[in-house]
Amino acid sequence: MPYIIEILFDYHSETTIRTIWQTINNAGLPSPLDEEGYRPHLTLIVYDTPEFSMARCRSRLEGLVEHIAPFPITINHIGLFSTLEACENVVFLGVVPTQSLLSFHRATATLCQQEIREIRPFYHPNAWTPHITLGFNLTPDQAQSLFSMSWDIPLPFTAYAKAVQLVEVTSEGSKEHFLCPLRGAE
Repeated sequence: MPYIIEILFDYHSETTIRTIWQTINNAGLPSPLDEEGYRPHLTLIVYDTPEFSMARCRSRLEGLVEHIAPFPITINHIGLFSTLEACENVVFLGVVPTQSLLSFHRATATLCQQEIREIRPFYHPNAWTPHITLGFNLTPDQAQSLFSMSWDIPLPFTAYAKAVQLVEVTSEGSKEHFLCPLRGAE
């Protein structure tokens, strides 16, 4: 099963995103609320690996984030990934790829490459599209409905990164392995 390193948001930002998910869910469309253990997040890295040192990974991430204060992430558009892979027709909130966010992503990818050799292609530096999922595995009709609903999402808005966590996606849902708060985050 895949492991994911992701940015978590402050309480207000997480609540804003959950409210959007609830609106989608109330309209009868699949949303991340349907997934057990799924929290609003910005995925940095996705990888499949049979084994690795969880302790070393945690130590490296803690070393990275101990010098990084919570930072703003601007969410300014709605987008669509339509691929033939497992998650077809993903509608998402698009994130402005600032230099500081791209540098943070690159630093995370670099430290993880010492531990994890196979980062999924869409999450490599220079190929990453930062986003927050609104719905995945959507039919074309569901994706169109979700796009129609997106007119009511107040964009742009700013979320604040507060932590990085490692989760494992299992058949039962998402399992958090550890969380590393950014410097000074509550």
